[in-house]
Amino acid sequence: MNRRTLLVLVLLVVCALVGGVAYVYIRPPQEKTADTYVPPAQQTEIPKGAHVITLTPDGFLPDTITIRTGETVTFRTTTGKIFWPASNIHPSHLLYPEFDPLEPIKPENVWSFKFKKIGSWKFHDHLSPYFTGVINVTE
Repeated sequence: MNRRTLLVLVLLVVCALVGGVAYVYIRPPQEKTADTYVPPAQQTEIPKGAHVITLTPDGFLPDTITIRTGETVTFRTTTGKIFWPASNIHPSHLLYPEFDPLEPIKPENVWSFKFKKIGSWKFHDHLSPYFTGVINVTE
């Protein structure tokens, strides 16, 4: 490979990295719709029929569940600390961007999300990303 080709390749890689960083940090805010978003500060009750995932000092319990499309998962914590469940990839949450409360949840509150997309959705606590789990959504 000659010097000019190598320079062009390096420039392409740098441009791709800058574009990726710009997309993650400068993208427009996600739309909050009534059927997928409930402000965390206002939700204290677990909706009837919701599947519950609890963040404990040892991680999410259960850390893997299977649900059907249209079902709701409610996240809560027993750690006494704020938490922030969201889809992977940390820190951008781009695998399922709507699956993100967009702010920390107070320990006395819960956050619910209705899954509309079929798939295997990995998630984490945005504030402690080593706590992870998977929600499998089927028809």
